[in-house]
Amino acid sequence: MQIRFQSDPSLGSDDLNITVSAVTKDDRVINLLNYLDKYNQGNNALIPIKTEDRILTIKQAELIKVEVTKSILSFYTKNDVIQTNGRLYQVLTRLNENFVQVSKHGIINLNHLVSLEAGFTGNMIAKLNFDQRADVSRKYLSELERRLGL
Repeated sequence: MQIRFQSDPSLGSDDLNITVSAVTKDDRVINLLNYLDKYNQGNNALIPIKTEDRILTIKQAELIKVEVTKSILSFYTKNDVIQTNGRLYQVLTRLNENFVQVSKHGIINLNHLVSLEAGFTGNMIAKLNFDQRADVSRKYLSELERRLGL
């Protein structure tokens, strides 16, 4: 990968123009574009969660995992499980690069990952801090390994 800087006086002082060039739009390019898009949205340290009677905020660093069952989202922290309605992919777009999707129904915070172990069905089990666990499906295992540097 080559990275270059080119000055462009026609841009405004707060403007950036980024071009990603590659032979094909493969997974590496897509991941880079997603990373740049999240960078553009800003690193929001708090996640607002709307429940039936109030709006709560969770610090991203304290969020261990997010799981969805039907349309019920569950946000797991050290002390609480906060539930609301929504979709998993919408939550993933609001989270920083420390989070990775590990199944159709789960996202984990890599900062809380303790180990990965083989499960009974051929899937992996992610052991997380505070005795939390998450299923890791084979479909998402390669991305998790890449994010771990394996």
